Amino acid sequence: MSAPAALHDGPRRPSPGSLRWLADGLAVVGPDPAGVVAVGAALVPTEPGVVTVVGEVAGPEDWAAITEALPVLVQPGTAVRLGISGAGTALGPGAGPDRDASPAAALSRQVQADVYAPDGPVLIVPGGSLYADAGWRRFNGFEPPVPSGLRHPRPGWEAEIDTVARHTAGALRARSVPAGLWVHRQTVDRTPVSYDDPVYAIPADSGRAVVVVGRPGLGPPGVGAVRAVLDALDPSVLLTPYGVPLSMVVDLASDLAGMWGSPVEVATGLPTLDGEHRLVSAAVDPDGEGWWIPPVSVLRCAPGRPPVPVTPPTVVAGLTSEGDAYRLAPGWVVEPTAWGLWVRPQHVGHDRDDLRRRHTDGTRLTILVGLPGQPAPPEVRTALSALVARLTPQQRARTTFVPDEVEVLVRASNDPVPAGADRERISGPSSAR
Repeated sequence: MSAPAALHDGPRRPSPGSLRWLADGLAVVGPDPAGVVAVGAALVPTEPGVVTVVGEVAGPEDWAAITEALPVLVQPGTAVRLGISGAGTALGPGAGPDRDASPAAALSRQVQADVYAPDGPVLIVPGGSLYADAGWRRFNGFEPPVPSGLRHPRPGWEAEIDTVARHTAGALRARSVPAGLWVHRQTVDRTPVSYDDPVYAIPADSGRAVVVVGRPGLGPPGVGAVRAVLDALDPSVLLTPYGVPLSMVVDLASDLAGMWGSPVEVATGLPTLDGEHRLVSAAVDPDGEGWWIPPVSVLRCAPGRPPVPVTPPTVVAGLTSEGDAYRLAPGWVVEPTAWGLWVRPQHVGHDRDDLRRRHTDGTRLTILVGLPGQPAPPEVRTALSALVARLTPQQRARTTFVPDEVEVLVRASNDPVPAGADRERISGPSSAR
């Protein structure tokens, strides 16, 4: 790629080999053998009048590539954003009382322009954002650096979320993460959380914060303590369980909905991008080792009502809608729920909100046929086989049928599930260090 034509006049000056331009105003620096940094950086929104450089400075030659190229490109009124870990970290006092001997401070003085850089590590978050856990700093020549938030682009909810994170204490730990807030039990384990944790890979939504509840291996946090923290937030938040029962978070959302007088939404797992860059929910096991994609991604919890899916799951795609259910076969419908799929006669069960509120830990998909205590009629076999055929192998491996004899009805009509389909491992975000 060429250097950004819009940011300079006259003949273009070749850039050193370690600086590669992805678009006008956006470049990658340093080693990137698998192209992961370039792919993530390409999704970061460009800012008018800002040159952004993302990557890893592996040696003096990489920093020399930046300091040689940017003075040519940065014209009056143009700023620089360095998505490079440690670029804004002070290395010690400078020559003057207001000098900051960080790479970003030196570059700001060199180009005579604002430079934004992270104080510590910076992460490239899936979906197109940059996150600096210790914060971004703005440098302007010889002036002292100014804090500039944790996230780029900076969402409107950032100040509220980060204030809650700073002031939560006691038995509950609340920490800022790229997509919002992570709330879990306090632990005496002083081992720091790894940036490879999938919580740091949740895409940030500029319109609302994600609140992750729980941490695998720690056990559920106190519901009352979590409710007290979340009560200070905006009702638009999206709650999601992480190593804790889905029903716990659904009940929490229902309580908050009653307090706020407004529906609260719950993701059935950690929001993540699938192979086609669609946002889905990945439910994580309590030990943190396995995950799966439930049919329903997001539930809406309204005051006094059972949770309902926000959008129809793909498992019912193409089926005719019958209110909250979908026609599966003559006389039979399937209703998506928080715990799974309810296959029932078309005109039976409308008043059974108790069944829609069945407890679920989120690790299994329940397919309930008919009403509890009533045997499944043989004629439902065809409808069940058609439904199970719509499940992914991963979902089929995690399916529990109620009543138990339903399994016999469908076993012979469906292919076996590949071994290990229910224990896929999880991974975290890319980093630019």
